[in-house]
Amino acid sequence: MIILLRHIILPVLLIIFITPVSVFSKKADTIDELIAMYDITPCAECHEDKHAEWKHAEWKTSTMGNSVIDPRVLRGWRTFIKLELDQEETLSRKDLTICLNCHVPHIKDASEKLILQIADLVIISVEHSDSSKREAAKKELSKLNLNCLGCHNLKATGFNTQPKPGVIYVPNDINTDAHEEAGYETIKSEFMKTSDFCAQCHHCPPEVPWESCPTLYTTYIEDFIGKGRKETCQECHMMGEEKSHKFLGPENSDFLKSAITLTLDARPTRYIDTYEGKMFPALALKINLTNNAGHTIPHG
Repeated sequence: MIILLRHIILPVLLIIFITPVSVFSKKADTIDELIAMYDITPCAECHEDKHAEWKHAEWKTSTMGNSVIDPRVLRGWRTFIKLELDQEETLSRKDLTICLNCHVPHIKDASEKLILQIADLVIISVEHSDSSKREAAKKELSKLNLNCLGCHNLKATGFNTQPKPGVIYVPNDINTDAHEEAGYETIKSEFMKTSDFCAQCHHCPPEVPWESCPTLYTTYIEDFIGKGRKETCQECHMMGEEKSHKFLGPENSDFLKSAITLTLDARPTRYIDTYEGKMFPALALKINLTNNAGHTIPHG
């Protein structure tokens, strides 16, 4: 009887171990509980170039790897929250997840209480008079930055679809042994190679008319694909076959230079002030600016 029970209990324990907590109904009431549901420690152990705590780690130092604590994001959220409070006096889960669904896709498993706590931390991180409290709030919020499972699970199958729990979705055929050892199934997703994959966060849901929601993806379709180009977002921002997780953007000066061609012709001249009857030295400038990027610049 004892031997029989051991054979029954072990598979059950394994199932519990490899199944993400998100499949259960309980919502996280703290940031630490939410992060535990989407623990990426096994990912970081193998993909050190993406996650290691060192200067040149790709994802760790990228803009998307700092999707919550980027100063522009925090200031933007602070303004959005305060404007909503001015209009409604109270905030709902729906109000706050407008932004959080992309910046923190695992927010779907947070309780309403936790979402309101996050809103409070955002306000504190931007405008509290005590710098130590601002930094403490920012440090707590940094735990929420977009991680591996945000892209390789939660957003890997497209708008209005439900990814399978316990699965790592990948764009190409890979050796899946490491994923299996960590308790994950691996599924190839061709969708992850498309610009529609990026559109999930850089565009509105498909049911929203484009004219009502002009976005980065809108300009990509209208001004790039519509004019005969074929490159995807990933071909530029992930450096093609290199599959860089730096997700290069305007913060990288060399990448920005490749996106814009600027020519400047300057010649000395003179400016005559007819009212004062005076002549001043001046420059006549001719500037040609060409956008080589796949979308409008600047945009987001």
